[in-house]
Amino acid sequence: MLEKNGSATLVDVAREAGVSLKTASRALNNSPELRPATAARVRMAMSALNYEPNELARGLKAKRSAAIAMIAPNLADPFTAAAVQAVQVVARENGYVVILASSGGDIAVEESELQVMARRQMDGVILIAASSGKSNLKPLLAKKVPIVVFDEPLRGEEVDTITVTNRKSARGATEHLLGHGYGRILAVGARPYLYTCSERVAGYRIAIKNAEAEVIELLVQHENELTPEVLSKFVSGPNRVQAIFSLNWVCTMRVLRGLNVLKKRIPKDVALISFDDFELAEMIPPGLTAVRQPSGDLGYQAAKVLFERIADVGNHPARKIVLGTELIIRGSCGCPSTVWV
Repeated sequence: MLEKNGSATLVDVAREAGVSLKTASRALNNSPELRPATAARVRMAMSALNYEPNELARGLKAKRSAAIAMIAPNLADPFTAAAVQAVQVVARENGYVVILASSGGDIAVEESELQVMARRQMDGVILIAASSGKSNLKPLLAKKVPIVVFDEPLRGEEVDTITVTNRKSARGATEHLLGHGYGRILAVGARPYLYTCSERVAGYRIAIKNAEAEVIELLVQHENELTPEVLSKFVSGPNRVQAIFSLNWVCTMRVLRGLNVLKKRIPKDVALISFDDFELAEMIPPGLTAVRQPSGDLGYQAAKVLFERIADVGNHPARKIVLGTELIIRGSCGCPSTVWV
């Protein structure tokens, strides 16, 4: 007899197959102790009744959820979206689902989400931290939940970390602009307290000081502060800058909007390089030169390390993996454009 909602239970399967509930459970879990003929009879009963296992109940019994969590400041960011896609591919290969959550860059929201994931018995967590300051990982660490942090390392936490060569890549992009003869280069960034921003600023400063040029920076606490009015102070007048190095995707969008409002042409009026490439970058006349992060590879590596931890939660030293980037040359930096627009 089926449940009122019409769903078959394991009790129904056992009755249909003429076996005990314990035997049916062993068949469901592919127990090697079960005779093949008996296992086949149980599977036939499952098929006949359209039986679907209750994964939540099985997870509670096995003390595992078959789910991992991924928490990020901005799930709409192309960088994060590509990483999420890679994480999901690795998760599916391991028979897992991915639960996504956004902190909105708010440390309090991030802490709340971490607590929720601990209560929901996630088997592992991938975190793009809202801040490089110490995050509250205690609820997860207390339950020995594996954690992998990427893009934004956490100070004081010995967890697996995946990052890119932020400082070296920013220095290289700035040197490329200097190579065009631009003496006045503006670095535009947001949330300078973040590891990624501070490292990119450091790379910019090294290149500028080596060239004995002037350090010119527009560093704000939030991207919303990057208005056309603020930008106009740097791209207009006799002391205007010749080039802009934008330190992340969101800042790049703000800079592009500002330059459009101010009717500034790229690269004739001001050259531009973005730290972060994205799908439509080549369609922005004359093509946007960008530092391309291996976002998909970052997500893949983070998920790979996480599942290795899930399979073996021994007390192994935390891994620090650093991936390189690539400078994608288009026309916005002053190079001849190779993109059809």
